[in-house]
Amino acid sequence: MKTHDYDKDVSFYKELGAILKEGVGRDWANRDKLVDLLLFESIKTPGEQFATLAKYVEAMPAEQKDIYYLIGDSREQIEHSPHLEAFRARGWDVLLLTDPVDEFIIPSLTEYKGKKLQAADRGEIEGDKKEEKKSETDEKYKKLFEHLKSKLPEVSDVRLSSRLKESAECLVAGEGEATAHLERLMQRMGRADEAASRRILELNGGHPVVEAMRDLYEKNADDSRVEDYGRLLYEQAVIAEGSKVKDPTAFARRINELLVKDSQRLSEK
Repeated sequence: MKTHDYDKDVSFYKELGAILKEGVGRDWANRDKLVDLLLFESIKTPGEQFATLAKYVEAMPAEQKDIYYLIGDSREQIEHSPHLEAFRARGWDVLLLTDPVDEFIIPSLTEYKGKKLQAADRGEIEGDKKEEKKSETDEKYKKLFEHLKSKLPEVSDVRLSSRLKESAECLVAGEGEATAHLERLMQRMGRADEAASRRILELNGGHPVVEAMRDLYEKNADDSRVEDYGRLLYEQAVIAEGSKVKDPTAFARRINELLVKDSQRLSEK
């Protein structure tokens, strides 16, 4: 079916794909054969269209070394994730995984045809460290980021991001730490403590909002608005990853305060 009847293969996979994935995690003797039968949506496949890992690898640009994936509750949610901005800019494909079993099976694959499988929302993407070391932007934001880290106990670190091209912020899981989706999944299973972790807040040094916050901090490091804006960026990142902010009322208050200040400036003009 995979070779000669795509439509029939897709229908079969929609019914029994989860069982095939379970086999990948249990049937070690036939694991490679089962992996070749898996079908995936990606940012380069139209809705309801699928590709195999073999086709993904075949289409990879020469400079791309790893296979990337992003797990979430639905394609509609994750295909607009800020985590994908850098991949789109580079022309790299990312697998979009929405089956609950993916969270437990796909990371266990570790590699396919010599290519490592990497979560797009975990660690640093290929080339990040090299680019950041060359950039003077890191030094410009160092003190601000240290300040924000001290004011945001919910995060393990605050750092510059090369994932982001349009958005101001995103949250990233550290190497070996639980992603946002795994954390939500464990919460639904009543096992939240097993996946609780503090993620890394990545900020886009080229975004006007982040630049404005840096300017504000440099003028007055004790300005309370710096912490408020930093927390607002963090809460926006929480919402963007599909999670819920702990204090929606406080989040709404910060948004309203910004709206009031902006409207006052307009009226003064």
